[in-house]
Amino acid sequence: MRIIALQGSPRKGGNCDVLIDEMTKGIEENGGEVIKYYLEDEEIAPCKACMYCAENPDCVRADDGNKILDELVAADGVIFATPIYYGQMSAQGKLIIDRFYSIGQNPDKKLSGKAALIFTENQPEGTYKDYIELTKISPFGFMGYDVIGHIDAGSAGPAGIVKEEQEDKLKEAYELGLKF
Repeated sequence: MRIIALQGSPRKGGNCDVLIDEMTKGIEENGGEVIKYYLEDEEIAPCKACMYCAENPDCVRADDGNKILDELVAADGVIFATPIYYGQMSAQGKLIIDRFYSIGQNPDKKLSGKAALIFTENQPEGTYKDYIELTKISPFGFMGYDVIGHIDAGSAGPAGIVKEEQEDKLKEAYELGLKF
């Protein structure tokens, strides 16, 4: 089992990163492999909506986004982690999500398998409940993933604070990893 982890926070060692690592422990315990992409470090251009992808195997953008999309198509699932900034996922996360368009336009490519989502936010847990539920439906459910769960780590401002103050979220992440 091969899972692709998309780390949408610009901070390495931050709360998204910590929670992905805990989820990874559960996946690896079940014999799975996780490949993590720090989206901040990847060259991912925005979707142009040019429709090149409807007639060609890849997006017209010759960047790391195509590599990641090919990895997602070949994988058995995805972990998507993002902080919530101003009510939405990070710009880094949104760039790769918008590039899902090239998969949706290509009849030879599809996303499938299990998906687990991680959201961190400065606000109390549940503040963005509706946004999280919508994100589970679209893009993830819409694109073919079976969303097996999500983590909502509220009040997680300072980098790495989930290690010190939210052990319950670490446990949730590990247990969700076991479901892959």
